[in-house]
Amino acid sequence: MAMVWNGMSVREKSGWAMGALMIAMAAWYFGRLGAAAWQAGGALPVGMLIAYLFLTIAGSIVVQVVLAIANRGEQGAPADEREAAASMQAVAWAGHVLTMVIVLALLWFVGHRDGPLLFHSLFAGLLASQAVVHLGTAWLLRRGF
Repeated sequence: MAMVWNGMSVREKSGWAMGALMIAMAAWYFGRLGAAAWQAGGALPVGMLIAYLFLTIAGSIVVQVVLAIANRGEQGAPADEREAAASMQAVAWAGHVLTMVIVLALLWFVGHRDGPLLFHSLFAGLLASQAVVHLGTAWLLRRGF
């Protein structure tokens, strides 16, 4: 595992690490949301959302600082053509994911008129699209895009 990690570019390492962070934080948020949202009569748990944002930002900073220290020579270098193309393709995939979630959430809302569920569906789509950007970029770089 260490040999594979050492053979990656800093952007690929960042993609895997940030993608894992996005998935872990989404699992934490939606795992805690289940009972809390419905016990509050469907009200939005603003405190949990603020905690999610704070923890995700702090986790992102830690990940990037660790990567910067571990990859001093490579950090801050401009993306080469392969990295830029992989990033653009992953962003395109993420756009499709986000569009699909928005359309499905709005169609559900038309039939059920559940505002909190609409909010959380759109928030989940945003989190999923960010995970796709990071993991898609890393995957494309790993397979030699």
